[in-house]
Amino acid sequence: MRKIYFLCFLFILNNVFAQKKDKLNPIAVYEKAWQEHNSDTRLKLIKTIWLDDSTFEDPSASIKGAVALNNVINEFYKKFPEAILTSGSKVVKDNYVTWDWKILDSKNKPIMAGRDFARLNGKGQVSKIIGFWDKEVTLSESEILKNLETDNFKIVAKYYECFFKTRDFNTMATIIEEGAIYNQAEGLPYGGTYVGFNEWTKMYAKSAEFFDLEIEKEPVYFSDATKNEVVIYFTIKCKAKKSGKTLSMPISEHFDLKNGKITAIRPFYFDTKQFAEFLKSKK
Repeated sequence: MRKIYFLCFLFILNNVFAQKKDKLNPIAVYEKAWQEHNSDTRLKLIKTIWLDDSTFEDPSASIKGAVALNNVINEFYKKFPEAILTSGSKVVKDNYVTWDWKILDSKNKPIMAGRDFARLNGKGQVSKIIGFWDKEVTLSESEILKNLETDNFKIVAKYYECFFKTRDFNTMATIIEEGAIYNQAEGLPYGGTYVGFNEWTKMYAKSAEFFDLEIEKEPVYFSDATKNEVVIYFTIKCKAKKSGKTLSMPISEHFDLKNGKITAIRPFYFDTKQFAEFLKSKK
């Protein structure tokens, strides 16, 4: 008997989940329509869940019908062409669904946030949506840290590109903080502490007297955004100018950043002693 009750319970539970999924499907299509930038493609999506008498209301519009809703979204993208919509979990009760949403720009900065209430017709279509806005939207701590990490990665990637690929020191100078510190291992021929970008360039020139370098493996990026730190791990292949010998070696570089600029760099060689001897060796 208990087994029968258990099977009945599973059957009821499965029906509940199935009904919820059915109710969320038109909302998923509605959100997909908001994420679609092509007007014609979007209109086709809207028509699958929107009726001629379906209505949409928010502080900017009060409209009826699929074409009118499509026009609202078109106008939105004219104003915010690179906007990105994100949304939270859905709450379903009877034929009503509500959820929070947020709109960010291409740099993950908030444009606005709000909450939508949808009334469904029970046939997989939306009867009405009412949207409420919150223009005082702020990012969560995790979103702020994620944005900071992304920005820091871009800065370090620019440094890497300028130094190892293009040798564009003019561009590099724009991302180096005044008085930034570069710590090279003391055992190297160009080792020491260099303060300020002018001193950095002298160190670069001195190091170039000892070897030619190429990248054997492109860097992998690691970050601790809470500390404004980025670490990259990559492999270099060097040819010593004195001996003509070649050497491959993994390197990691630790970057400190602040307000969008690099404030310190410290490279770590897999074997600093071996690298120093390699650079000083003669034919």
